[in-house]
Amino acid sequence: MGLAAPASANGRFPAAGLIASHPSDPSRLVVRATYGLLSTRDGGEEWRWICEPVVGFGGNEDPMIAFLADGTIIAGIFDGLSASKNGGCDWSFAPGELSDRYVIDLSADREDPSRAVLVISSGLGAGRFLTQLWETSDNADSWTKLAVDLPEDFLAQTVDAAPSNRDRVYVSGRFGAPDYTGALQRTDDRGATWERFDIPGSDDKRLPYIGAIDPADPDTIYVRLDGDPSDALLVSRDGGQSFAAVFESQGDLLGFALSPDGATVLVSGPQDGIWRAAASSLEFTKMSGVGARCLTWTDAALFACGDEVVDGFTVGRSLDEGKSFEALLHRDGLCGPIECAPESGAASTCTDLWGATELTIGSRQCGDAGSGNGAAAGSGGSSAGPAEEAGGCGCKIGAPGAAIADAAAPPGGRRAIGLALSAAGALALARRRARSSARKAAPGAP
Repeated sequence: MGLAAPASANGRFPAAGLIASHPSDPSRLVVRATYGLLSTRDGGEEWRWICEPVVGFGGNEDPMIAFLADGTIIAGIFDGLSASKNGGCDWSFAPGELSDRYVIDLSADREDPSRAVLVISSGLGAGRFLTQLWETSDNADSWTKLAVDLPEDFLAQTVDAAPSNRDRVYVSGRFGAPDYTGALQRTDDRGATWERFDIPGSDDKRLPYIGAIDPADPDTIYVRLDGDPSDALLVSRDGGQSFAAVFESQGDLLGFALSPDGATVLVSGPQDGIWRAAASSLEFTKMSGVGARCLTWTDAALFACGDEVVDGFTVGRSLDEGKSFEALLHRDGLCGPIECAPESGAASTCTDLWGATELTIGSRQCGDAGSGNGAAAGSGGSSAGPAEEAGGCGCKIGAPGAAIADAAAPPGGRRAIGLALSAAGALALARRRARSSARKAAPGAP
Protein backbone atom coordinates (compact mmCIF):
# COMPACT_ATOMS: atom_id res chain seq x y z
CA MET A 1 0.00 0.00 0.00
CA GLY A 2 1.49 3.36 -1.01
CA LEU A 3 1.73 6.41 1.18
CA ALA A 4 1.27 10.00 0.10
CA ALA A 5 4.51 11.40 -1.27
CA PRO A 6 6.21 14.45 0.16
CA ALA A 7 6.32 17.62 -1.87
CA SER A 8 8.72 17.55 -4.82
CA ALA A 9 11.88 19.62 -4.92
CA ASN A 10 9.93 22.72 -5.99
CA GLY A 11 7.42 22.28 -3.16
CA ARG A 12 4.58 20.85 -5.24
CA PHE A 13 2.76 17.57 -4.82
CA PRO A 14 4.21 15.03 -7.31
CA ALA A 15 1.71 14.51 -10.11
CA ALA A 16 1.42 14.17 -13.88
CA GLY A 17 -0.75 16.65 -15.75
CA LEU A 18 -0.30 16.23 -19.50
CA ILE A 19 0.82 13.53 -21.96
CA ALA A 20 2.20 14.29 -25.43
CA SER A 21 2.65 11.57 -28.05
CA HIS A 22 4.98 11.59 -31.05
CA PRO A 23 2.76 11.85 -34.16
CA SER A 24 4.38 8.94 -36.02
CA ASP A 25 6.16 6.95 -33.29
CA PRO A 26 3.72 5.75 -30.60
CA SER A 27 6.59 4.45 -28.47
CA ARG A 28 7.69 8.02 -27.72
CA LEU A 29 5.82 9.92 -25.01
CA VAL A 30 6.62 13.00 -22.96
CA VAL A 31 4.71 13.65 -19.74
CA ARG A 32 4.54 17.00 -18.00
CA ALA A 33 4.77 16.51 -14.25
CA THR A 34 5.02 18.89 -11.34
CA TYR A 35 8.72 18.02 -11.07
CA GLY A 36 9.80 18.23 -14.73
CA LEU A 37 9.21 16.34 -17.97
CA LEU A 38 9.23 12.53 -18.10
CA SER A 39 10.27 10.85 -21.32
CA THR A 40 10.04 7.35 -22.75
CA ARG A 41 11.30 6.19 -26.14
CA ASP A 42 10.20 2.56 -25.85
CA GLY A 43 6.50 2.68 -25.07
CA GLY A 44 6.91 2.99 -21.31
CA GLU A 45 9.48 0.28 -20.61
CA GLU A 46 11.97 2.88 -19.41
CA TRP A 47 11.31 6.45 -18.27
CA ARG A 48 13.81 9.30 -17.92
CA TRP A 49 13.65 12.69 -16.24
CA ILE A 50 14.14 16.09 -17.93
CA CYS A 51 14.61 18.79 -15.31
CA GLU A 52 12.67 22.04 -15.48
CA PRO A 53 15.69 24.42 -15.66
CA VAL A 54 17.06 22.91 -18.88
CA VAL A 55 13.70 23.52 -20.56
CA GLY A 56 13.52 27.04 -19.16
CA PHE A 57 10.71 26.92 -16.63
CA GLY A 58 10.24 26.23 -12.94
CA GLY A 59 8.18 26.94 -9.86
CA ASN A 60 4.47 26.58 -10.47
CA GLU A 61 4.59 26.68 -14.26
CA ASP A 62 2.67 24.02 -16.18
CA PRO A 63 3.75 24.54 -19.79
CA MET A 64 1.78 23.23 -22.72
CA ILE A 65 3.98 20.76 -24.61
CA ALA A 66 3.70 19.03 -27.98
CA PHE A 67 5.63 16.85 -30.40
CA LEU A 68 6.12 17.97 -33.99
CA ALA A 69 6.60 15.76 -37.06
CA ASP A 70 10.39 15.42 -36.86
CA GLY A 71 10.38 14.72 -33.12
CA THR A 72 10.94 18.32 -32.03
CA ILE A 73 9.42 18.93 -28.60
CA ILE A 74 8.00 22.42 -28.00
CA ALA A 75 6.99 23.99 -24.70
CA GLY A 76 5.14 27.26 -24.17
CA ILE A 77 6.39 29.01 -21.04
CA PHE A 78 6.52 32.42 -19.37
CA ASP A 79 9.73 33.40 -21.15
CA GLY A 80 8.78 32.32 -24.66
CA LEU A 81 8.75 29.22 -26.85
CA SER A 82 11.32 26.59 -25.84
CA ALA A 83 12.17 23.76 -28.23
CA SER A 84 14.36 20.66 -28.24
CA LYS A 85 15.59 19.10 -31.47
CA ASN A 86 17.35 16.12 -29.86
CA GLY A 87 14.80 14.43 -27.65
CA GLY A 88 15.09 16.75 -24.66
CA CYS A 89 18.88 16.91 -24.26
CA ASP A 90 19.22 20.54 -25.38
CA TRP A 91 16.65 23.34 -25.43
CA SER A 92 16.63 26.81 -26.98
CA PHE A 93 14.21 29.72 -27.12
CA ALA A 94 12.67 31.03 -30.31
CA PRO A 95 14.39 34.34 -31.07
CA GLY A 96 13.00 37.71 -32.09
CA GLU A 97 9.58 38.96 -31.06
CA LEU A 98 8.70 35.69 -29.30
CA SER A 99 11.56 36.19 -26.87
CA ASP A 100 10.33 36.99 -23.37
CA ARG A 101 6.70 36.67 -24.47
CA TYR A 102 4.36 34.50 -22.42
CA VAL A 103 3.28 31.59 -24.64
CA ILE A 104 0.03 30.76 -22.93
CA ASP A 105 -0.93 27.85 -25.20
CA LEU A 106 0.09 26.01 -28.36
CA SER A 107 -1.27 23.27 -30.58
CA ALA A 108 0.32 21.00 -33.19
CA ASP A 109 -1.55 20.41 -36.45
CA ARG A 110 -2.94 16.88 -36.42
CA GLU A 111 -2.97 16.54 -40.22
CA ASP A 112 0.49 18.03 -40.76
CA PRO A 113 2.39 17.99 -37.45
CA SER A 114 5.30 19.93 -38.94
CA ARG A 115 2.94 22.85 -38.39
CA ALA A 116 1.76 24.36 -35.11
CA VAL A 117 0.09 27.49 -33.77
CA LEU A 118 0.66 29.31 -30.50
CA VAL A 119 -0.90 32.27 -28.76
CA ILE A 120 0.85 34.83 -26.60
CA SER A 121 -1.07 37.01 -24.14
CA SER A 122 1.12 39.43 -22.23
CA GLY A 123 -0.06 42.13 -19.85
CA LEU A 124 0.21 45.76 -21.01
CA GLY A 125 -1.28 47.26 -17.85
CA ALA A 126 -4.68 48.83 -17.13
CA GLY A 127 -6.47 45.59 -18.06
CA ARG A 128 -4.97 45.46 -21.55
CA PHE A 129 -3.10 42.57 -23.18
CA LEU A 130 -0.90 41.99 -26.20
CA THR A 131 -2.51 38.87 -27.68
CA GLN A 132 -1.09 37.44 -30.90
CA LEU A 133 -1.35 34.28 -32.98
CA TRP A 134 1.89 32.76 -34.32
CA GLU A 135 2.56 29.72 -36.48
CA THR A 136 5.35 27.46 -37.69
CA SER A 137 5.33 25.30 -40.81
CA ASP A 138 8.86 23.90 -40.44
CA ASN A 139 8.95 21.98 -37.16
CA ALA A 140 9.60 25.13 -35.08
CA ASP A 141 12.69 26.16 -37.05
CA SER A 142 10.97 29.52 -37.55
CA TRP A 143 7.82 31.27 -36.36
CA THR A 144 5.64 33.89 -38.09
CA LYS A 145 3.12 36.24 -36.52
CA LEU A 146 -0.24 35.96 -38.24
CA ALA A 147 -1.79 39.18 -39.47
CA VAL A 148 -3.95 41.05 -36.96
CA ASP A 149 -3.51 41.10 -33.16
CA LEU A 150 -6.53 40.18 -31.08
CA PRO A 151 -8.35 42.92 -29.13
CA GLU A 152 -6.35 44.43 -26.25
CA ASP A 153 -9.16 43.78 -23.76
CA PHE A 154 -9.07 40.05 -24.54
CA LEU A 155 -7.00 37.67 -22.39
CA ALA A 156 -6.37 34.39 -24.23
CA GLN A 157 -6.41 30.98 -22.54
CA THR A 158 -6.24 28.29 -25.27
CA VAL A 159 -5.77 27.97 -29.02
CA ASP A 160 -6.51 25.27 -31.59
CA ALA A 161 -6.64 25.02 -35.38
CA ALA A 162 -9.30 22.99 -37.17
CA PRO A 163 -7.74 19.78 -38.58
CA SER A 164 -9.97 19.86 -41.66
CA ASN A 165 -9.59 23.58 -42.41
CA ARG A 166 -6.19 25.10 -41.72
CA ASP A 167 -7.52 28.65 -42.13
CA ARG A 168 -9.95 28.13 -39.22
CA VAL A 169 -8.37 28.87 -35.82
CA TYR A 170 -10.13 29.31 -32.48
CA VAL A 171 -8.79 31.15 -29.43
CA SER A 172 -10.68 30.99 -26.14
CA GLY A 173 -10.41 33.54 -23.36
CA ARG A 174 -12.26 36.33 -21.64
CA PHE A 175 -12.84 40.02 -22.18
CA GLY A 176 -12.30 42.72 -19.58
CA ALA A 177 -14.48 44.91 -17.39
CA PRO A 178 -17.23 45.26 -16.59
CA ASP A 179 -18.50 41.73 -17.35
CA TYR A 180 -15.31 39.73 -18.03
CA THR A 181 -17.30 37.71 -20.55
CA GLY A 182 -15.84 34.41 -21.71
CA ALA A 183 -15.67 34.10 -25.47
CA LEU A 184 -14.27 32.38 -28.53
CA GLN A 185 -12.35 34.39 -31.08
CA ARG A 186 -12.56 32.73 -34.51
CA THR A 187 -10.65 33.42 -37.68
CA ASP A 188 -11.43 31.87 -41.07
CA ASP A 189 -8.50 33.49 -42.86
CA ARG A 190 -5.56 32.52 -40.64
CA GLY A 191 -5.70 35.63 -38.47
CA ALA A 192 -6.44 38.35 -41.04
CA THR A 193 -9.82 38.98 -39.38
CA TRP A 194 -11.38 37.85 -36.10
CA GLU A 195 -14.99 37.27 -35.08
CA ARG A 196 -16.17 37.21 -31.47
CA PHE A 197 -18.61 34.63 -30.08
CA ASP A 198 -19.61 34.97 -26.41
CA ILE A 199 -19.95 31.76 -24.42
CA PRO A 200 -23.06 31.60 -22.19
CA GLY A 201 -22.26 31.15 -18.50
CA SER A 202 -18.56 31.95 -18.90
CA ASP A 203 -16.70 34.77 -17.19
CA ASP A 204 -13.50 35.29 -15.18
CA LYS A 205 -14.74 32.81 -12.55
CA ARG A 206 -15.74 30.23 -15.15
CA LEU A 207 -13.08 30.53 -17.82
CA PRO A 208 -13.38 28.70 -21.17
CA TYR A 209 -10.78 26.21 -22.41
CA ILE A 210 -10.85 24.50 -25.79
CA GLY A 211 -11.02 20.72 -25.48
CA ALA A 212 -10.92 19.73 -29.14
CA ILE A 213 -12.19 20.45 -32.63
CA ASP A 214 -13.82 17.65 -34.59
CA PRO A 215 -11.27 16.23 -37.06
CA ALA A 216 -13.74 16.36 -39.98
CA ASP A 217 -16.03 19.26 -39.07
CA PRO A 218 -14.43 22.64 -38.29
CA ASP A 219 -17.74 23.93 -36.90
CA THR A 220 -17.86 21.36 -34.08
CA ILE A 221 -15.83 22.48 -31.09
CA TYR A 222 -15.77 21.27 -27.48
CA VAL A 223 -15.17 23.81 -24.70
CA ARG A 224 -14.68 23.23 -20.99
CA LEU A 225 -15.78 25.83 -18.44
CA ASP A 226 -13.51 25.82 -15.39
CA GLY A 227 -15.71 26.70 -12.44
CA ASP A 228 -15.87 26.19 -8.70
CA PRO A 229 -16.86 23.75 -7.35
CA SER A 230 -17.78 22.07 -10.65
CA ASP A 231 -16.88 22.31 -14.33
CA ALA A 232 -18.96 21.90 -17.47
CA LEU A 233 -18.43 20.64 -21.00
CA LEU A 234 -20.08 22.59 -23.81
CA VAL A 235 -20.31 21.83 -27.51
CA SER A 236 -20.92 24.13 -30.47
CA ARG A 237 -21.86 22.66 -33.83
CA ASP A 238 -22.03 25.98 -35.67
CA GLY A 239 -18.56 27.38 -35.20
CA GLY A 240 -19.24 29.08 -31.88
CA GLN A 241 -22.50 30.83 -32.72
CA SER A 242 -24.36 28.75 -30.13
CA PHE A 243 -23.44 26.32 -27.36
CA ALA A 244 -25.12 23.46 -25.53
CA ALA A 245 -24.07 22.12 -22.12
CA VAL A 246 -23.58 18.36 -22.38
CA PHE A 247 -21.82 17.39 -19.12
CA GLU A 248 -21.70 18.92 -15.64
CA SER A 249 -19.07 17.47 -13.35
CA GLN A 250 -19.13 16.94 -9.60
CA GLY A 251 -15.64 18.40 -9.28
CA ASP A 252 -12.75 19.37 -11.52
CA LEU A 253 -13.06 18.14 -15.09
CA LEU A 254 -9.35 17.77 -15.75
CA GLY A 255 -9.38 15.23 -18.56
CA PHE A 256 -10.88 15.47 -22.04
CA ALA A 257 -10.21 13.35 -25.11
CA LEU A 258 -11.75 13.00 -28.54
CA SER A 259 -11.11 9.74 -30.37
CA PRO A 260 -8.89 10.10 -33.46
CA ASP A 261 -11.93 9.66 -35.73
CA GLY A 262 -14.01 12.13 -33.72
CA ALA A 263 -16.74 9.59 -33.01
CA THR A 264 -16.28 9.25 -29.23
CA VAL A 265 -15.83 11.75 -26.40
CA LEU A 266 -14.28 11.04 -22.99
CA VAL A 267 -14.22 13.31 -19.94
CA SER A 268 -12.69 12.67 -16.53
CA GLY A 269 -11.83 14.08 -13.14
CA PRO A 270 -10.74 12.98 -9.66
CA GLN A 271 -14.28 13.05 -8.28
CA ASP A 272 -16.14 11.92 -11.38
CA GLY A 273 -14.07 9.12 -12.87
CA ILE A 274 -14.13 8.57 -16.65
CA TRP A 275 -17.27 9.06 -18.73
CA ARG A 276 -17.83 8.21 -22.40
CA ALA A 277 -20.33 9.36 -25.01
CA ALA A 278 -20.87 9.03 -28.73
CA ALA A 279 -20.15 12.39 -30.33
CA SER A 280 -23.42 12.11 -32.23
CA SER A 281 -25.58 11.92 -29.09
CA LEU A 282 -23.33 13.16 -26.25
CA GLU A 283 -25.20 10.95 -23.80
CA PHE A 284 -22.56 10.03 -21.25
CA THR A 285 -22.05 6.71 -19.50
CA LYS A 286 -19.56 6.11 -16.69
CA MET A 287 -16.72 3.85 -17.78
CA SER A 288 -14.44 3.77 -14.75
CA GLY A 289 -13.77 5.23 -11.33
CA VAL A 290 -10.21 6.14 -12.35
CA GLY A 291 -9.90 9.84 -11.53
CA ALA A 292 -7.80 10.73 -14.57
CA ARG A 293 -6.19 14.17 -14.39
CA CYS A 294 -5.42 14.17 -18.10
CA LEU A 295 -6.38 12.11 -21.14
CA THR A 296 -4.61 11.68 -24.48
CA TRP A 297 -6.16 9.50 -27.17
CA THR A 298 -3.98 8.33 -30.06
CA ASP A 299 -4.32 5.67 -32.74
CA ALA A 300 -2.30 3.38 -30.46
CA ALA A 301 -4.11 3.74 -27.13
CA LEU A 302 -5.77 5.98 -24.58
CA PHE A 303 -3.31 7.41 -22.05
CA ALA A 304 -4.19 8.90 -18.66
CA CYS A 305 -2.55 10.76 -15.78
CA GLY A 306 -3.47 9.11 -12.51
CA ASP A 307 -3.03 9.56 -8.79
CA GLU A 308 -0.47 6.94 -7.76
CA VAL A 309 -2.14 6.19 -4.43
CA VAL A 310 -5.76 6.32 -5.54
CA ASP A 311 -5.58 5.04 -9.12
CA GLY A 312 -2.53 2.80 -8.89
CA PHE A 313 -0.43 4.54 -11.54
CA THR A 314 1.09 7.86 -12.51
CA VAL A 315 0.71 7.20 -16.26
CA GLY A 316 -1.66 4.52 -17.50
CA ARG A 317 -2.66 3.03 -20.84
CA SER A 318 -6.09 1.72 -21.81
CA LEU A 319 -7.02 -0.36 -24.84
CA ASP A 320 -10.74 -0.48 -24.03
CA GLU A 321 -11.70 3.22 -24.06
CA GLY A 322 -11.08 3.74 -20.37
CA LYS A 323 -12.69 0.69 -18.78
CA SER A 324 -9.34 -0.53 -17.44
CA PHE A 325 -5.75 0.69 -17.38
CA GLU A 326 -2.31 -0.85 -17.48
CA ALA A 327 0.33 1.03 -15.48
CA LEU A 328 3.02 2.48 -17.75
CA LEU A 329 4.72 4.54 -15.05
CA HIS A 330 4.65 4.44 -11.28
CA ARG A 331 5.89 7.34 -9.22
CA ASP A 332 9.00 5.41 -8.23
CA GLY A 333 9.64 4.16 -11.78
CA LEU A 334 12.01 6.80 -13.14
CA CYS A 335 15.44 5.51 -14.16
CA GLY A 336 17.25 8.81 -13.63
CA PRO A 337 18.02 11.81 -15.82
CA ILE A 338 17.68 11.58 -19.57
CA GLU A 339 20.76 10.00 -21.15
CA CYS A 340 22.59 12.59 -23.24
CA ALA A 341 26.04 13.55 -24.42
CA PRO A 342 28.23 14.96 -21.60
CA GLU A 343 28.29 18.41 -23.21
CA SER A 344 24.50 18.63 -23.51
CA GLY A 345 22.38 21.01 -21.48
CA ALA A 346 20.54 18.17 -19.76
CA ALA A 347 23.75 16.42 -18.70
CA SER A 348 25.25 19.61 -17.26
CA THR A 349 22.03 20.78 -15.61
CA CYS A 350 19.86 17.82 -14.65
CA THR A 351 22.46 15.37 -13.34
CA ASP A 352 23.26 17.48 -10.29
CA LEU A 353 19.55 18.04 -9.55
CA TRP A 354 18.52 14.42 -9.78
CA GLY A 355 19.47 13.47 -6.21
CA ALA A 356 16.98 15.84 -4.59
CA THR A 357 14.24 14.85 -7.02
CA GLU A 358 14.90 11.16 -6.46
CA LEU A 359 14.58 11.60 -2.72
CA THR A 360 11.38 13.62 -2.83
CA ILE A 361 9.47 11.46 -5.33
CA GLY A 362 10.90 8.14 -4.18
CA SER A 363 12.31 7.19 -7.59
CA ARG A 364 15.07 4.65 -8.08
CA GLN A 365 17.82 4.72 -10.68
CA CYS A 366 18.45 1.74 -12.93
CA GLY A 367 21.94 0.37 -12.52
CA ASP A 368 24.40 3.22 -13.03
CA ALA A 369 21.90 5.54 -14.72
CA GLY A 370 22.05 9.13 -13.52
CA SER A 371 25.33 8.66 -11.66
CA GLY A 372 27.34 10.37 -14.37
CA ASN A 373 26.72 12.26 -17.55
CA GLY A 374 24.38 9.68 -19.06
CA ALA A 375 24.88 7.95 -22.36
CA ALA A 376 27.96 7.99 -24.48
CA ALA A 377 28.79 11.14 -26.38
CA GLY A 378 26.57 11.65 -29.38
CA SER A 379 23.44 9.99 -28.00
CA GLY A 380 20.35 12.15 -28.14
CA GLY A 381 17.95 10.40 -25.81
CA SER A 382 17.11 7.41 -23.68
CA SER A 383 18.16 3.96 -24.74
CA ALA A 384 16.25 0.92 -23.63
CA GLY A 385 18.17 -1.90 -22.03
CA PRO A 386 17.13 -5.49 -21.37
CA ALA A 387 14.16 -6.09 -19.15
CA GLU A 388 14.86 -6.07 -15.42
CA GLU A 389 14.46 -9.20 -13.37
CA ALA A 390 12.11 -9.23 -10.43
CA GLY A 391 13.59 -7.33 -7.51
CA GLY A 392 15.56 -5.03 -9.80
CA CYS A 393 15.34 -1.28 -10.02
CA GLY A 394 11.61 -1.17 -10.59
CA CYS A 395 11.94 0.58 -13.96
CA LYS A 396 10.36 -2.13 -16.03
CA ILE A 397 6.71 -1.80 -15.23
CA GLY A 398 3.41 -2.17 -16.98
CA ALA A 399 4.15 -5.77 -17.99
CA PRO A 400 1.50 -7.66 -19.94
CA GLY A 401 -1.38 -8.59 -17.71
CA ALA A 402 -0.68 -5.86 -15.18
CA ALA A 403 -4.00 -4.22 -15.89
CA ILE A 404 -5.67 -2.10 -13.25
CA ALA A 405 -9.41 -2.55 -13.15
CA ASP A 406 -11.96 0.12 -12.37
CA ALA A 407 -10.46 2.09 -9.48
CA ALA A 408 -13.92 2.57 -7.99
CA ALA A 409 -13.89 -1.05 -6.82
CA PRO A 410 -13.62 -2.36 -4.24
CA PRO A 411 -15.40 0.40 -2.32
CA GLY A 412 -12.92 0.13 0.57
CA GLY A 413 -9.25 -0.73 0.44
CA ARG A 414 -6.90 1.17 -1.84
CA ARG A 415 -9.30 3.88 -2.96
CA ALA A 416 -10.71 4.83 0.44
CA ILE A 417 -7.31 4.93 2.11
CA GLY A 418 -5.70 6.59 -0.89
CA LEU A 419 -8.26 9.37 -0.94
CA ALA A 420 -7.50 10.22 2.65
CA LEU A 421 -3.74 10.05 2.22
CA SER A 422 -3.59 12.14 -0.94
CA ALA A 423 -6.23 14.72 -0.06
CA ALA A 424 -3.78 17.51 0.59
CA GLY A 425 -2.02 16.97 -2.69
CA ALA A 426 -5.28 16.66 -4.60
CA LEU A 427 -6.51 19.97 -3.20
CA ALA A 428 -3.31 21.62 -4.29
CA LEU A 429 -3.96 20.40 -7.83
CA ALA A 430 -7.68 21.09 -7.86
CA ARG A 431 -7.64 24.06 -10.17
CA ARG A 432 -4.93 22.69 -12.45
CA ARG A 433 -5.82 23.01 -16.10
CA ALA A 434 -6.54 19.84 -18.02
CA ARG A 435 -5.30 20.72 -21.48
CA SER A 436 -2.61 23.27 -20.71
CA SER A 437 -1.72 25.79 -18.04
CA ALA A 438 -4.97 27.00 -16.60
CA ARG A 439 -4.05 29.42 -13.87
CA LYS A 440 -0.90 30.97 -15.30
CA ALA A 441 -2.72 34.10 -16.36
CA ALA A 442 -0.78 37.08 -17.65
CA PRO A 443 -0.13 40.00 -15.32
CA GLY A 444 -3.39 41.56 -14.28
CA ALA A 445 -5.44 38.46 -14.95
CA PRO A 446 -7.44 36.68 -12.25
